[in-house]
Amino acid sequence: MSSFDYLAERYWDDVAEGDEVPGFRKTLDATEMVLQVSGSQDWNLVHHDTDFARDSGMQDIFYNTGWTTGMLGRVLTDWAGRSGWVEKLSFQMRGMNTGGASVRAHARVSGKRMEDGRALVDLDIFLESDLAGVTTPGKATVRLPVRQAGAGER
Repeated sequence: MSSFDYLAERYWDDVAEGDEVPGFRKTLDATEMVLQVSGSQDWNLVHHDTDFARDSGMQDIFYNTGWTTGMLGRVLTDWAGRSGWVEKLSFQMRGMNTGGASVRAHARVSGKRMEDGRALVDLDIFLESDLAGVTTPGKATVRLPVRQAGAGER
């Protein structure tokens, strides 16, 4: 469960550089892997066959790019609220998110600006495993509504 009410409204005016976005945590157990593989239709054995993954030089099965994108996207959309819009997301997969880990998806506001009438918030975003540390750092830009009429677009 996310710590944000996805129906809530978040306003650009109320966001400050340095604000933490606590996000959420997932335990990477067998059920989570089955959901990930079946949902993505990524049948590569490194994602669900432990012996195959280890024989391929990996420490264990690991979660794919679609799962990673979904985790980071959920942090952003939960935080942005019903009128927010994810304008940009980029990330680097620097480590594996493997079975047995507890992974936290979270972010921090790195800046905010008005650009071409849009109220934008820049964020540093992360997946962090209790087994491997930060596995996936990234950057995102979210557009938010403003409280003041005429100060920006929704």
